[in-house]
Amino acid sequence: MPNHTHHRSLLATAAAALVLAGTASPALAMPIDRSGPPSTVPQPDRVKVVRVQVDEGMDWGDAGIGAAGMLALVLVGVGGAYALTSAPSRRHTTAHS
Repeated sequence: MPNHTHHRSLLATAAAALVLAGTASPALAMPIDRSGPPSTVPQPDRVKVVRVQVDEGMDWGDAGIGAAGMLALVLVGVGGAYALTSAPSRRHTTAHS
């Protein structure tokens, strides 16, 4: 059985949204009039872009991070190989009576 209170509040919210959307003022945009007086808007100053490239050589921090990651991968691989080769072998024993 539907909840009438929930239905009424949903309907009231939708109605309020419709009323607010209908009464909203349109955006205040001015049309471009090309035949009118010249623009009095000040032009921005020219911007000079300076590109600086600094070569500091080897980045030892990044090299250290890469070396530590590689060492971790090698240790995981060696540990996995050791775990697979040193697993206890299963011996089939038969019970003698």
